[in-house]
Amino acid sequence: MQSFSAIVSRPVSRAPDSAVFEADITTDWLQGKAAFGGIQGAIAMVAMRAAAGDELPLRAIQMTFIAALDEGVATARASVVRRGRAITHVQCELRSGDRVAGLLVGLFGASRESQARLDLPMPADVRPFADLRDGPFIDKRMPDFLRHYRQRWAGGPMPYSGTPTRPARQWAMLREAAPDDGSSAPVALDSAIAREANLVALADLTASPVISMLTRPAPSASLTWLLEFLRDPREFDPAQWLLVHTESRHAADGYQSQTAHMWDQQGRAVAVSHQTTAIFG
Repeated sequence: MQSFSAIVSRPVSRAPDSAVFEADITTDWLQGKAAFGGIQGAIAMVAMRAAAGDELPLRAIQMTFIAALDEGVATARASVVRRGRAITHVQCELRSGDRVAGLLVGLFGASRESQARLDLPMPADVRPFADLRDGPFIDKRMPDFLRHYRQRWAGGPMPYSGTPTRPARQWAMLREAAPDDGSSAPVALDSAIAREANLVALADLTASPVISMLTRPAPSASLTWLLEFLRDPREFDPAQWLLVHTESRHAADGYQSQTAHMWDQQGRAVAVSHQTTAIFG
């Protein structure tokens, strides 16, 4: 079993405007036979941040999942496409062995003065994390990567229950940052890169709400992912709860479109995620 901090803290090979990062994907980070999409994004994020440099906040990531990222060595190769006065674009190729598994573009942007101000408020009827209990991890019945996360279900239908879909809500955090069983001390993700990568991974945690319509377990897979950051992800504390509110907007022909909004435990908007997923059932 390999911790999140152990994965993202490995050394990065850097050159001017480029970086290469290698990580070892172990079975405890799989979702079925492939790596959890969030850990894929986190690995690519480490390389993209190293290529971009530390100056600019991350504003958005666009990702296309091309093939399964298998157990074993994953390689992320990132390079700067353009450095403008305020915006830097970085592209990344994520490989599994000799196969391309994903393509990403990261957008890093400086802050600027603007009269445009619009908040994304947390829904008023959200159940507080303090009123809820952690859900258990059930080995062999839940995806392996979920053992690394604490989750508190805050609303929505259960997967594979044969019920109409509606928005799903859960509070979540990386288990190693705030263990719940007292068996180990919290692991501080002190580096900015690790904290940023942690939020990328958390944003992909919630299963598609549309699978509540299914009557038996069936595979699903992310195909595209747009992740927009409303705050600098390096400022998010891994030891705090993140609320993820996910809604399936449309489903047909074995594909579905979903959007997730995220807030920290102080009620501040953190990120918005949009995904196209394939549903095999």
